[in-house]
Amino acid sequence: MQLTVQEALAVYPLSEARLVAGARGTSRLMKSVNVMDAPDIADWIKSGEMLFTTAFIMKDSEEEAIKLMRKLNERGCAGLGVKLGRFWEVIPQAIIDEANRLQFPLLELPFQFTFSDQMNALFQAEHERSTKLLQSVLHKQKRLMQFALNQDQQGNVFAVLEDILKYPIAIIGSRGHILYNGGEGGDSVLQGWPWKMSPTRVKWNSGSCYRVPIMKRSEQYGFLLVFTDSSMPLKEEEELFQQAAEVLAFHMDTTYREHVNPGVQDKMRTLVTQYLSKRMSLDDLTEGAGRLGVNLFPGPYQCVLTTLEPQAFSSEKRLAQIHQELQYNPLMQLFPSQHFRIEEGILSIYACPSERDYGEELSAFLINRFEDMESLSHDGGSPRFWISKIKTEPSSLREAHQETLETRKLAKRFGMTHIALQFQTLEFAYVFQHVPENIMETYCHKILEPLLIKDSDPNQVLMNTLEAFVENDGLINEAAKQLYVHRNTVTYRMDKIGGLLQMDFKKTNDLLKLKMVFTFRKFLKDKQQS
Repeated sequence: MQLTVQEALAVYPLSEARLVAGARGTSRLMKSVNVMDAPDIADWIKSGEMLFTTAFIMKDSEEEAIKLMRKLNERGCAGLGVKLGRFWEVIPQAIIDEANRLQFPLLELPFQFTFSDQMNALFQAEHERSTKLLQSVLHKQKRLMQFALNQDQQGNVFAVLEDILKYPIAIIGSRGHILYNGGEGGDSVLQGWPWKMSPTRVKWNSGSCYRVPIMKRSEQYGFLLVFTDSSMPLKEEEELFQQAAEVLAFHMDTTYREHVNPGVQDKMRTLVTQYLSKRMSLDDLTEGAGRLGVNLFPGPYQCVLTTLEPQAFSSEKRLAQIHQELQYNPLMQLFPSQHFRIEEGILSIYACPSERDYGEELSAFLINRFEDMESLSHDGGSPRFWISKIKTEPSSLREAHQETLETRKLAKRFGMTHIALQFQTLEFAYVFQHVPENIMETYCHKILEPLLIKDSDPNQVLMNTLEAFVENDGLINEAAKQLYVHRNTVTYRMDKIGGLLQMDFKKTNDLLKLKMVFTFRKFLKDKQQS
């Protein structure tokens, strides 16, 4: 039997009983039911056993009855049901108080039903529950096999698997990084890491978490975590979870080998490198990739260059680990992508389902991913991601690659520490980077002269406010957040700045002037520092 006391109280005729004490203990697991008719019953009680009694052995002494109840509680008894009418008319208040203190379920059993009536009903309910659960497991196994046999998987594989199991799941990578989390407890799913490479069930909130290693041959890909709403293990269900881990291991192994087949990767690296260095035509690149089964340009795309900053002797090993992990990111389940090792780092080509720029989504994903890669930052640099603008033509691949390089170069020049940075963020600086310095200085002085006072002057506050306003594309709320002041404060200051500079910040022409000025100031500041 695998029922909680609370579930048992819903089964007729036990549902006619009255819970008089120990309501906070009704989550106790009830594994069996017995009749208490011997004085030494406490010596023989099994953990999880529910006892029924007429109170015959307790009727003479409340003190002895309380001692017996304490001993039953210590032995793991699930609860005590008392049939009134023969030896007790009511359960003494002292016993009720002690049961509440112990959180020990104490029931008044319905007099009109025999013990056997209630026990048989409980066994019947448990049989029906087990049968229903087994049927559910069989249905899930059928869906799991259909899923495993479907070679053309679409969408997020982890989410599909979660839907099959009908429990929240999490997928943890081999280094303890979260690949997928169905919403159970955030980072707390990693409690106790590292784990043993064997199936393990642990308590989780009011239920349990079943951890299964994801392995294929000698390759270890991580763990499947399944969060059930019951702490009661069912052998058939645990076998289902192990089968799910095997299917997942097959999928991850196949995906990895398709993308990271050493021979294919080496050949693709050579092709891409030759094309980027203008030693190969686009037709030769796409033809060579096609022979290797790689579709580089299924539609609009964006490039991402992944590097480690600063570079170190161990960077090659670190980049190889990142290269492997990129095969499993959730975006890859939504958009086709390819990842190639090149001289500067890892060049990724992400297909976009439309011509909309997905730079923000890529940035957000890569920033979150960086948190999972923190262990890679020791002695080998930190992962940084440089993102191109969206491209619609295969012939723009060199241009996209150059944009990632320029983004990296300008970010280093300006001392920017963003984890993921888009080219369009620095596009203005890219266009004007070759303007002579004397022209930059003259233009900045001409525009900002009323604010170009020593740092100790109050006008420096206005200068900082103006800079925050420009950096945040004229958004008052975002500038206020950056400056840690109220938006009304920023509005007041900008009105004052507009008067001093004779500018209207609602006019595009004036905003472009300021954008250019602060871009020039970055270049001039970089020149002074170097």
